[in-house]
Amino acid sequence: MPYCLVCGNASSLASSKFPPSSDTANAPPYGLLGNFNEDGTLETMECQGASLDDAQEAFERPHQYFDICPVCGSQEIRW
Repeated sequence: MPYCLVCGNASSLASSKFPPSSDTANAPPYGLLGNFNEDGTLETMECQGASLDDAQEAFERPHQYFDICPVCGSQEIRW
């Protein structure tokens, strides 16, 4: 199960590989956010800056894409 070593967040992780969809003040801070269930399985994704092909690739290989905690900003993620 993936989780942040700093804050313990295990419910969602973001990808630093995709920039946000826009630079406005109300834009989401990450281009791709993954929501994980209690088993650590990627359940849903919020795709705001990645293409559908990139999102599919991230869904198939989440450990290669989701590398940052959206709660505290840490990149210390344990898989």
